[in-house]
Amino acid sequence: MNENHNGIEDKWQNKQARLILISFYFTQMIFILLSVSFLWWKGQLYAEVIPFADAHMWLIGICAGGLIVALEFVLIRYVPQHHFDDGGINQLLFARRSWWHILFIAIVAAIGEELLFRGVVQAWVGVWGTTLLFVLVHTRYLKKWVLVAFVAAVSLLFGYIVEWTHHLAPAIIAHASVDFIMGCYLRYAVKA
Repeated sequence: MNENHNGIEDKWQNKQARLILISFYFTQMIFILLSVSFLWWKGQLYAEVIPFADAHMWLIGICAGGLIVALEFVLIRYVPQHHFDDGGINQLLFARRSWWHILFIAIVAAIGEELLFRGVVQAWVGVWGTTLLFVLVHTRYLKKWVLVAFVAAVSLLFGYIVEWTHHLAPAIIAHASVDFIMGCYLRYAVKA
């Protein structure tokens, strides 16, 4: 009986994980299409906005990503787990993925969200307005004050990096780094 129950639970989790992955790709593609269309329409879609060939952009992005990951690991270590739980959504998104699929998810999320929030929205409502919208888009975190504060701090950091460098590349690199490392952590270090 218990073995049958575990099989049903595994099928349910697989179905949930698949639906979350489909939803993720769907929303990110909408973000990318809207952002690219808007930036192209405004004449702001050019290679200089995202200079990935510049080593300084990589250095800033990797350092910012490393700082965020270090802070996240401190929070995981010292904040009670129920304050830092997103309801298992990230676990379902990453837990059964290969490292290369986690990397792809991280890159897609970073490009989609940074193009939209830092590339389009920030020009209209500034860093603080963009942060508010960025937090609201992460609705699964809204009932957890630690997650809200963390996402807000990360968004402010990304916003000010873009303001400082006048480029999206460091924010995209930092965002992808954080998502990749934390996705691998959920996949390989955390037992569901």
